[in-house]
Amino acid sequence: MSSQMHLIACFCLSLMVLLSYPALSYAQARRLPASMASWDDATKQAQRDAGTKLLADIEARISRGEKQITIPTGQYRFNKLIQGRNAKHILWENMQGVTLDFQGSTFWFENPKTGIFLSHNTDSTIKNLYMDWDPLPYVQGRIMAIDHDKQQLHVQLDEGYDQPTDAPLTVNPKARWRGLIFDANTRELKPRVIGFSLYNNWNSRTENGYQITSFRGFYGIKLKDSGIAVGDDIAMVRRSGRAVRIEFCHNNTMENVTLYASPFVGFVQKLGTGTATFRNVNIIRRPETNRLIACNADGINVNNMQNGPLIENCRIEYLGDDCVNVHSAYNRIVWQNNSTQLISTPINPNAAKQANNGKPVKAIFFDRKTMTVLGERMITASKNIKNYPLEQDKCLFDLKDRFHSGDAAKFRDDAKTAPACILTLDKPIEIKTDVIITCPQYISSGAIIRNNHFKGTIARGIRLQGPHALIENNHIEDTRGYGLSMSGQPSFWGEGPYVHSTTARNNTFVNCANGPSDKNQPVIMVQQQGDYTIDTTQYDITLENNTLKNCGAMGIAVRGIKNLKVSGNTVDGYYLYPNLSEAEIIPTQFNGTGFGIVVESCQNITLKDNTVINPGPYAKGTVFEARNQ
Repeated sequence: MSSQMHLIACFCLSLMVLLSYPALSYAQARRLPASMASWDDATKQAQRDAGTKLLADIEARISRGEKQITIPTGQYRFNKLIQGRNAKHILWENMQGVTLDFQGSTFWFENPKTGIFLSHNTDSTIKNLYMDWDPLPYVQGRIMAIDHDKQQLHVQLDEGYDQPTDAPLTVNPKARWRGLIFDANTRELKPRVIGFSLYNNWNSRTENGYQITSFRGFYGIKLKDSGIAVGDDIAMVRRSGRAVRIEFCHNNTMENVTLYASPFVGFVQKLGTGTATFRNVNIIRRPETNRLIACNADGINVNNMQNGPLIENCRIEYLGDDCVNVHSAYNRIVWQNNSTQLISTPINPNAAKQANNGKPVKAIFFDRKTMTVLGERMITASKNIKNYPLEQDKCLFDLKDRFHSGDAAKFRDDAKTAPACILTLDKPIEIKTDVIITCPQYISSGAIIRNNHFKGTIARGIRLQGPHALIENNHIEDTRGYGLSMSGQPSFWGEGPYVHSTTARNNTFVNCANGPSDKNQPVIMVQQQGDYTIDTTQYDITLENNTLKNCGAMGIAVRGIKNLKVSGNTVDGYYLYPNLSEAEIIPTQFNGTGFGIVVESCQNITLKDNTVINPGPYAKGTVFEARNQ
């Protein structure tokens, strides 16, 4: 062999070893650490028995009036479900001033349903707990082939992740799954991959035993343009239940709680009053395993609260939706009985209770299409309707133009009835078109999100949809969507309502907004959906001293804000990649495509001391302004 051929052979061999090393390392790991993977049936049964005894002991101690309850450190397993409106493994309700300290114990849940349900508790705390699922509520593997004609992926499932055909996870082959694509060598989310849905029939396998998975790209994008390739790793997730569900609680705290998996949202808190605190809460992949993800959907979702949450010193990574989502639902006006009586989708129960107790609740009325304010009234009474008949001639909005979140989503053209309420107002109002309302006392106002580390999501880092918030000192990295968005969405989700009187400062964003679908997708987005050129819902916004590195498209884009301050921010690298489309069509003279900072249709602006450097190959300029006053 010549010396040249010898060098080539050595190089190829070295390259093969280099490329195979991560795969070998990855293959040696499993879905559980070795010490836990060795548990036999007897060990797991002992853990179930310990879990049953633990729940009985906690119930007895609460009944005796104990407030500080310390739990012996251990492995506790739960396989029985409490059925009802939301199936769950554990229900703790009506606790008053109780702290449950689990001293580093681990809870194992065996069904892809809610782990812990906290209901109607006051001044209560859960602390020092690890949570996990066995079996895991998702599957993962490697893409071995792509059938472009049939729009299908052939996936070799990793050992231990191939669910049996009778598992609750897989009984409905028509159910929609979501997918997350990872680089097989780095095990990081692969950039430039379109959002997509999957459909699995668990009996559909190739001759090699690979799972055949049907693909549907968002915006109609096909596999050839999806960014997905043979050799990529994929996590396929269903969504059912929550890790922790918190409802109607007053002053609730989650502290030092670590989540390694979740069948849907990690922590969801809704319809509460007082404070909602998440301190040192971690959602991470379990160490010493080959798991690709830590949570199937949102990390922390707080909605329809009297006050926004305090989220601090948390770490949230590798998940199938927003790291944090703070919002409240819009209510749709269904029908007008008379000048002071309306039929609406159900309003916040706390608002209804307040009105019915003789304390009127303010409601703001908006034109849904433009989000212009139509007026304000006081709700003096609210009466529930269990089954309102869904007939188009008795509905002011098009039932085909539905919301996709909250009670209002039940108003759709393929349903016969939906829950509603009759609202009595203090003064007359005339409703003729598609109108939505919000009660500003119950819109999750006042969130504080600080000193957190968020990384690796196919959606947004922080999705803020409530006012009077402070976002500071967070590190947000590797998001397909916005790093931070401030906006309501009255069109598709029906979540919002709006953001004003809010500051985002001293945050760092790295490799954010790196999805391929929108050439006008910024890392920080402030823009109310609707006609932002005329609505007045978003104002008093400050963006200062934030650092944005390696932006997929724009760094900062602010549209339609009155009283805006953008100062001291650094955009370092922007418009690094080509984009497939423009999700929202904005006229060329106003869109700011190719610029690092965009400020458009705003009033009373302070724009100073910002640095925009290292433009990418698709950049056009630094700072863009249009239609400002």
